[in-house]
Amino acid sequence: MATNYTSSSNPRTEKMGDVLDALSSGIAKTAAREPKPEPLLLAPEVPAEPTRELLTEIMLADRWVCSVARLQRWRTVGEGPQYLKIVGKVLYRLKDIEAYEEACLIRKVL
Repeated sequence: MATNYTSSSNPRTEKMGDVLDALSSGIAKTAAREPKPEPLLLAPEVPAEPTRELLTEIMLADRWVCSVARLQRWRTVGEGPQYLKIVGKVLYRLKDIEAYEEACLIRKVL
C-alpha cells in the first residue's frame, strides 16, 4: 500500500507550515510597528574641480578667448590685470581678474 505524503496528510509538514505562517505574520506585525526611518539628507556634491584663486596665463587666455601672446604683450606695455610672478611663472589672482573685468564693463548711457 502506497503512503500519500502530501502536506494535508503529513502532520509534521502541517506543523512546519503553521510555524512558518506564525513567523511571517509576526515579522509583518513587527515591521508595521517600527517607525519608518527619516530619509537621510545628502550633503551637497563637491564640485569636480575646486575653484582656483590663481590662474595661469593659459587659463586666463581660455577664459577671455584670446591668445597667450596678447596677455604677454599687455604685460610688457603695462596693460591688463595685475599679475604675480612666482618662481618665474606668471599667475593672475582671480579677484584681480574679476576687478579688471568689472572695470572694463561698458554701461549704456541713455
